Amino acid sequence: MRQPGMNRTVALAVGVVLVAGSCGGSTAGTSTSVVSGETGTFSASSTATPAPTSAPTATAGIDPIIEAARATVGEYAGEWTNTTFGSTGPMTASIDVADDGTVTLAMDLGGLVFGESDPDPEVLTFGALDVIQGVDVESAVFGTVTLKQSLGGLTMSAPDVPSSRIGSVQIIVALGRDGTVSGTYEIIFEGETAVGAEGVFALSRR
Repeated sequence: MRQPGMNRTVALAVGVVLVAGSCGGSTAGTSTSVVSGETGTFSASSTATPAPTSAPTATAGIDPIIEAARATVGEYAGEWTNTTFGSTGPMTASIDVADDGTVTLAMDLGGLVFGESDPDPEVLTFGALDVIQGVDVESAVFGTVTLKQSLGGLTMSAPDVPSSRIGSVQIIVALGRDGTVSGTYEIIFEGETAVGAEGVFALSRR
């Protein structure tokens, strides 16, 4: 039996979590910095009265969350490993974020995807602000993928993969403070209800 790879999922997860993770898990109305994730007040000296907490400085006219997302623009590379079947392969991704928050994610991966040949590179677009509440992105490989920011990272769900072998995919992604991206994924095969394959992935900025 050919081993089902998970490199396409990894690339998508990698790109999106770089944006979602940079938001610091903050939402409107909190005092959490969208850039550093820090909270609290700061004083000019040890004897001065603490000043009110203020939002991080952002480029005029640009939402601070979009500003934080733009810090993730660049090239990334890493590796995925299917721990159930022992397959592995390289992956690369690039991210661009426009002033209006539109994220363009381009990805190219090596190895097998769902036990088939390596698919062509894919380009996905979505809004950086939309990921906070949840947004659906259309993928040629995964069908409709729901991206949603979660505590400490991102949850990705593809409930109806357009494949005769794969039913659904669930991915949990985490962003490290050192700029690395890592996570886990689970695959449920078509016609099954239990997890049939699991894997891990990791990558970093070039």
